[in-house]
Formats: sequence, C-alpha cells, structure tokens
Amino acid sequence: MDIVETLRVNPDHNALREQAANEIERLRVENALFRNALKTADQAIAAAPIWHSQHRVLSEVIGSLKKSLGQLGRGNCPA
Repeated sequence: MDIVETLRVNPDHNALREQAANEIERLRVENALFRNALKTADQAIAAAPIWHSQHRVLSEVIGSLKKSLGQLGRGNCPA
C-alpha cells in the first residue's frame, strides 16, 4: 500500500492527508508546467534549422542591400 492509500485508510492522519493532497496537487501543477516547457522546447528545436536558414538568407539580403546602398552613395549603382 502506498502512502496516499495509507493516509486515506487511517482517519487519524487528517492533517497528513490534507498535506499530502496539497503536495500532490502542487506536483501535478509543476509537472504540467514542465511538460509544457518541454513541448515548447521541442517545437523551438524543431524550428531551429528553419530559423537558421532564414537568418542566413536574411543576412545575405541585408549584406547585398548594404553593398547596393554603398554603391548608390558613391554614384555606382548597378541598376
């Protein structure tokens, strides 16, 4: 018999039963938070390669834009 069942069976342990119930509820809430955090982390890790690729492409676009603006500032715009 586990501790929760023991506390349920024995009426002399009302305070302990309430304390155990509160602790179990706290652990359930904490467990739900951890599960949600893990789910969010899994999604972030799964999206990381996509984000990295988009970041690289955006960096190339910004670099090209800076180069074009630099050439425009010198009067050498290729367009």
